[in-house]
Amino acid sequence: MAHLIDSDVMVDSTRGNAKAADYLDSPNDDCLLSAITALELIAGARNQREVTDLDVLISAYEQMPPTGGIVRRAYALMMAFARSHGFDALDAPIAATAIENSLTLVSKNRTHFQMIGELNLEVPGY
Repeated sequence: MAHLIDSDVMVDSTRGNAKAADYLDSPNDDCLLSAITALELIAGARNQREVTDLDVLISAYEQMPPTGGIVRRAYALMMAFARSHGFDALDAPIAATAIENSLTLVSKNRTHFQMIGELNLEVPGY
């Protein structure tokens, strides 16, 4: 089964968390990124060197672009959960990408996504 990797797992790997890196290197599954996750990673870079390093890392993964279906699903998720759960506008298209493409979202942020019944969520145990 293919997995959509959330920003937090990627950040753990880039900050030297060996278990996160091992998780991402697991040969059993395909790991993909939402284009939104790629943008979040670049936005969090502290300097140009980190931007360059992140670009190399990001290019190693297939990116899922935000299609019309993903945008519509993200909108519906925001309507359902923005007020009641404080759902974030950047988490919505990431969750929508996973749902629309039948992917399992891998995130350490269970509370960000647990209320979405149709989302397959995996919280890595590293």
